[in-house]
Amino acid sequence: MNAMPLEIGLSIVDPRRLAALAGHVANAANSVNTAPTRVALLDFLGDPELGELLPADARLSHLYFGSEYCEHLFPDDAALTAAVRLAERCSLRLVLATPIACDAVVARLAEAAPLLPAGSEVVVNDWGMAAWLRAHAPQLTPVAGRQLSKMIKDPRLPGAQWMKVYPSNYAAAGHAALLGRLGIARVELDVPPFATPEVFAVDGLGVTVWAPYAYIAKGRICKVGSLRQPLAEKFAPGRPCRHECLGLLEAEPEGGAPRGAGLRTYSRGTTMFYRHDAAMRAVVRAAVDRRLVSRLVLSEV
Repeated sequence: MNAMPLEIGLSIVDPRRLAALAGHVANAANSVNTAPTRVALLDFLGDPELGELLPADARLSHLYFGSEYCEHLFPDDAALTAAVRLAERCSLRLVLATPIACDAVVARLAEAAPLLPAGSEVVVNDWGMAAWLRAHAPQLTPVAGRQLSKMIKDPRLPGAQWMKVYPSNYAAAGHAALLGRLGIARVELDVPPFATPEVFAVDGLGVTVWAPYAYIAKGRICKVGSLRQPLAEKFAPGRPCRHECLGLLEAEPEGGAPRGAGLRTYSRGTTMFYRHDAAMRAVVRAAVDRRLVSRLVLSEV
């Protein structure tokens, strides 16, 4: 029996990049209902190193839209409808990414749920969001996001022995039972420093791995959004959001990576990320070859 092909997802947060993808698909495809190929994906992302991870016959299967890290970036109805139409046009499964919940996020999800085709996935990073979906939108499929996966991802780690002090929560029977009650059959993971393929060995669940960026930590304070604020209002939660983070990325200078894992870091809005190195890309390839990973999501920082 042939193995199932590796699923490929593309994550987009900025609606402008969604429009760019729609234009890219229109230029590259000769007909509708055609998912972007490996060549088209690499051309759109402009990241040649991702070619090391994609099989020769790779074709996009899932379109991720939305932010896992900021409630202010939850797509509005117009942007979400555009994502739905693009996914349908390219025969892709739509995946809505959602952040840690507050009342406003739950209310926004309630408004957005009817716009999503039945069978669409929703990445949840909050147990309350998963419970809400189970009770109020059973036609949608919850997926456990990366913030529900407890692992050490500090790029300053000095060695692999530090990874052993915090084993994966997905190995716990009680955790698996909770996922089952919430209807969650897939989990999404980052590649931690000093990872081995065994990190992605999660029994009984589909495993998604993100590349080439992993999130380190998030908070509620948006540094970029505070730049134009009066001194008394800088670096405070609750200020109006104008999506400044979508236009400005803070990157660590080349060669400025800290000691230890030595991974280059980035900051966008409320969240810090690091970029995978060659060793991490090799681990992802090995995990895919061993069928520990069934979906790979390509992201922009």
